[in-house]
Formats: sequence, C-alpha cells, structure tokens
Amino acid sequence: MFNLNNFLTGTIAREYFRGCGSFGEICGNVERSEGTIVNRGAEYEITCTYEKDAYGVFTRKDVFRNTSDHPIRVNALKSRFVFDGSEYQVYTQFNNWQHESTGAWQELVTSVSVASASTRLTMGGTPFMVLWNEQAHRGVALHLIPNGNWEIRATRTGAQSKHTNVVVDLGLSDYGMDVQLQSGESLELPEVLCYEVRNKLDCDCWKLHNYMHTRAPRKAMPMLYNTWLCRFDNLDYDVLIRQAELAAEMGLEYYLIDAGWFGKGAAWSLSVGDWKENQTGALYGKMIEVADKVRSLGMKFGLWLEPERAVPTADNLREHPEYYFKGGTEAEPYYFLDFGNDEARQWMLQIIFDLIDHYGIEYIKDDYNADLFFDPKHTSFTDYHAGHAKFIQAIRDRYPNIYLTNCGSGGIRLDLRSYMLFDSAWPSDNESPYIEMRMYRDTILRMPPQGFERWIAAHSVADLKDFYQCFQGSNSGKLERMVACGDAVWHHLVGVQDSFMQGYMTGGPVGFSCDLRLLSDRAREMFKEEIAQIKADREFWKTAVARILTDTKTVTTFQYSDVALTRIVVQLFTHETMQQTFRVYPVVDEAASYRTADGAVLTGRQIAEEGIGIATETWLDNWHEMFQITLEKI
Repeated sequence: MFNLNNFLTGTIAREYFRGCGSFGEICGNVERSEGTIVNRGAEYEITCTYEKDAYGVFTRKDVFRNTSDHPIRVNALKSRFVFDGSEYQVYTQFNNWQHESTGAWQELVTSVSVASASTRLTMGGTPFMVLWNEQAHRGVALHLIPNGNWEIRATRTGAQSKHTNVVVDLGLSDYGMDVQLQSGESLELPEVLCYEVRNKLDCDCWKLHNYMHTRAPRKAMPMLYNTWLCRFDNLDYDVLIRQAELAAEMGLEYYLIDAGWFGKGAAWSLSVGDWKENQTGALYGKMIEVADKVRSLGMKFGLWLEPERAVPTADNLREHPEYYFKGGTEAEPYYFLDFGNDEARQWMLQIIFDLIDHYGIEYIKDDYNADLFFDPKHTSFTDYHAGHAKFIQAIRDRYPNIYLTNCGSGGIRLDLRSYMLFDSAWPSDNESPYIEMRMYRDTILRMPPQGFERWIAAHSVADLKDFYQCFQGSNSGKLERMVACGDAVWHHLVGVQDSFMQGYMTGGPVGFSCDLRLLSDRAREMFKEEIAQIKADREFWKTAVARILTDTKTVTTFQYSDVALTRIVVQLFTHETMQQTFRVYPVVDEAASYRTADGAVLTGRQIAEEGIGIATETWLDNWHEMFQITLEKI
C-alpha cells in the first residue's frame, strides 16, 4: 500500500511536488541521493529530505529556494504523494467551537480536502487525513505540522489510458498566496508525518504518540485549577482564596486566574489587549495577594492572557496601531498583533515579562478568541506563525520552568505544531465529560494523549429528598449524586458516576474548574485519592501510547502502555448498554506472560487468543461506568 521504497521509485517532479509562480511550475525530473530528492529549475531549487524511524513513522521536509539573481513569486506550493489504484476511503475531521475533532470516513469519488481557515490553525478542520485502500485493507495516515495556513487534498485522477491513481497534496493554502522571495531566500513547507495503518479503528495512532514522545517529550503533567467555570469572570477575592485552600488540600499544583482580571471597572471586555490589572473592578488590585496566598499553600500561580488580539477601545492599540492587523467585521472589528514585526513582538514580550516578574507567574493559559481569515502579507500566514513561534520560545528561554497551556476558544488551534510549542491544551470549552471523552477519542488519532487536558467542572448534589433516592437495589439507595457541566456555560447538567470520572482523569494533565466548595467531603476525598494515584503513576503516563480497542454505541475501550508493552492499562467505558459482561483483547507481547492486578498470571498468547472478561456491577449501574484492567509483564 505505502512504504518508503514506493515513495522512492518516481522520477518526475510532479510525482513529488505541486507548485507554481512567476517561475512557471515545478516540473522536469528529480535527482535522488540518500534521504534527499531534488528538483532544479532555471530559477529555483526544491529539496525534499526524509527519514523513517524504527516504528515506520516517515517524516518529510520540503524547502523551495530562489536560485536566481532576481526576485521570484510563489503562488502555490505543496508536497505530493501518489498512490496506485482507485478504491479508497478518506478520513478527515471538522473542528469548531464545542465540536472539536469531529471525524468521519467518506468514499473518495473525485476529491476530498481539509484546510485551515484562519490564523487559528485548526479553525474548520484539522491537519490530518487517513487514506484507506479498500482492496488491501490497509491505509496511510498523513499529518502536517503546520507553519501557516494549510490544506490537504486527496484527488482521484485519470492517468494514461484507463488507469487511475490517487494523488495527495499537502502544504500551504493557495488562498491569497503571493510570496516574493529575494535571491537566495527560501520558503519552507509544513513538515509531513506519515505511516502505514492496519487498524482502521484507531489508525495506529500509537506510532504517532511514540514518535512525538521522542521528539517533544512532556516535562510535566500537573494537577491544575482554573477559575473560569467557577463563576466565570465574576472574580471575588474571598471566593478565590477559599478555592485556593481547597485546591491545595486536594493536591492540585497550579492555580490560574482566567479572563476578567484586567481592564477598567466592570467592562473588562472593552480592554482586551491592555494587560494591566483592574484597579476599579474584579479583584480591585488584590491579585498579588491571591498570588501570594497560592504560593503559601504550595501551589504555583498562573494567569490567563490573550496577547494576539486587541479590541478597538484598547489603550495599547491606540498607542501602537502600527503593531496590529485589522480583522473581524466592520460591525465587530478585531485587531491582531503582527508577530512577523520584530518590534511589535518584542514590545508585547516586554509586557508579558513585566507581568510574570511582578506576580511571580509560573503558569500561563495563552488564549486566542478571534479569527483573521486573510493574510495581508500574502504569505499564507507563514510570517505570522514564524513570529509566534519566536514569541513562545522567547518566553521559554527567559522562564524555562513556566507551564504554558494552549487555548483558542478551546481547541481551535489544536495541532502538532502547538503540541510542540506548549505543554498541553485546553481542548474544548464544552466541559461535559461525555462530550470531551468523544473529543478525546478522536483527538488522539492525531495527537498524543499527554497534550489533552482533562477538565472537571462538577458539583455534588447531596441530601436529596427521599423521592429522588436511588432504587434500594442500586448503591443502597444513596442520596448523593455528582453532576457535571453539560456544555460550555452551565446551561445544562449531566449526572456522572465516580468510576467514569476517574477514567476521564486518565492519561494527561488534570484540571478542576468549578466551585470546589460545592463538592461534598466524600467527592473531594475521592478526587484527592485519585490525584495522589495519578501522581504516583505520572512517569508511566508521561510516555504512554494509546490504542482504541473497541468503539461502539454501547462501549469504548482504550489501552495505554509503554511502547514495549511491559505495562498495560485497559479502560472500558460503558455508554447505554444492557450487557453485564464484556470481553476485551488487549495488544500484548504474545511471547511474554502478564500478571493482573488480582495476582493471576496469563500468557500473552492466551490473552491474544481468548481475551479477558469484564463483569459489571449490578445491572442498574451499567450505564456510563468505567472498568479497568492492569497487566504487568513478568
């Protein structure tokens, strides 16, 4: 289906590249050497370098360079792969607010494409496509590490005579692209990652996870607190102090004040872009006292920021309009920091540095809540994102231990580039544990689980009237329940079981964003114990790769392990099911033996052939529960 040897057989430039500009188009033959493919025109040179790791992850980097003695223009530029045959299915993902990573398969009849729509690199779609050969029952997963607006397009094309091929073009979006390269200047395409897929259910995502653990290992996977879903922007000093005390008791390690801390009076939204503490509203100048209290409790203090955007009424915009692009609409304009402007970038960095130094900030949630759809510099936003990467790196260089969360109204810039720039991501503003588990299932196809923050917005409902107590045969007629936010704003509530919540907390950084006073003593103790267990196992979770073993209307099963399969954790999440028993088939080393949590010893071959049975609790409790199996290689 797809392997490195097939990729190396072509001799024509159009089999590897798609590009055009003032130089004409990329055409002619290629020259090949170890790990390199080169095409040279009269005015340009385009070079493809590639390599493959031990697990079959293939990486490709293409660079276009002006070799003439005068400026040339580039209007389209993409990497290309060509596949034999015509019977294919294509998997892509739609991405939007509260609907992140919504994926589906479709038959490839003519062409299927997915692209970014704005400076937020996963607005509208994610840089990921899987091509599945229905004849071979194998496929290839293709990922971009975007450095600007991007597009991936799979096209069924007619070749000579009656033969058909499938061509996949990956690279910079052509929309408005008109890059001028001076003599000797280069333009880099987004890096491509790809690998063969044999499991259509999870697209062999464990290969990507293992690759990224080597390339961009996680330094930390902390326990977090964020104020947002505890009264949103209604920041009350006494309430925040009590939240900090309870967060510390539960074992949380970072405490962050979200939006609303800046501005003037009650209308902080009129000051987006002015990152100065509100002295006449919100905390009335007491934020340093909150920060000191957080540190006295053994936690690290954090702050929400949105340096990429300003509103028309912002003082900083009026003082430096030359540092911003205008976007949005005439009725609702926004202004965007020009990260490609060195002077603008350094100016904003100094504002951030002053805040970090003054408040002792060790945790930043970097948000981005607007879209700029057209690049006035015509670079497909490569200039913008190169500057943004320098901006984030400058913060890391000065404060190497700072923890950086990536947010763009949730997961609207959730991509592999951001995974490498930031420590983790706020994946969605929809905090329903059920909806986020769906998002998580689809997001790990294109990103390691360690980058996906698990946010808990929950309350206890205790002392229910007798009318609302559970049936006596179920949990002894308990009167207490746990409810969670069912959307982004607490308009809806959903009931949630302890076991489901414990499974939901698995595999990445865990955060709480709710009024901790409204959790019962029992619930806080349950979470405290779970947090302690996660910390004890944190080294395993930092490098675990994930697989999806089953995913149906009634049950979803995840497997986590090290790449050598020496420790395996299987979690089975039930949905609305009538089954009392389930059987799972973990991926194991069939030549080894494993010990279960209850001390039983099973051979790898026995597990692979017979599976492991899971019996649920009483039949009334089968919905929305989690059951876990742990295997240790002997």
